[in-house]
Amino acid sequence: MKKLILILAITSGSMAFAQKVSTSDVPAIVTSKFSSLYPDSNAEQWKKEKGNYETNFKQSATKMCIVIDPKGNVVKTSTEISISELPASVNEYVVKNCKNDKIKEAFKTTEADGKVKYEAEVKDHRLCFDANGNFIKSEKCTKKVS
Repeated sequence: MKKLILILAITSGSMAFAQKVSTSDVPAIVTSKFSSLYPDSNAEQWKKEKGNYETNFKQSATKMCIVIDPKGNVVKTSTEISISELPASVNEYVVKNCKNDKIKEAFKTTEADGKVKYEAEVKDHRLCFDANGNFIKSEKCTKKVS
């Protein structure tokens, strides 16, 4: 539990560096990439973090998030999945480490290199797991995908 608290403290501090940016301040190549991939979706508020641009949106009623670098390359995408689609070890971790709390939302994240990660939102934290369901870290949730 002490390790979890330390991880939460460290990751919460790192999340504070994301900055909201006006759509007009997002490079055209970034917005063009988004529009070409998701022509029927609208980007919500853009954020800039670590030099990349991130937005939340819905694609056919599915919550999604995309991160695009300033050159128009997709860094990663996150797609909402049903809780039952998470690896079994994710649910086991939550039962063991999060007392009576339950998973509210689940996401599958695919990075540019094809590497897959899973996220489970529990209370006000996002728990991150590798493709096999092994715990990686916990992050304080900021704004939810709506």
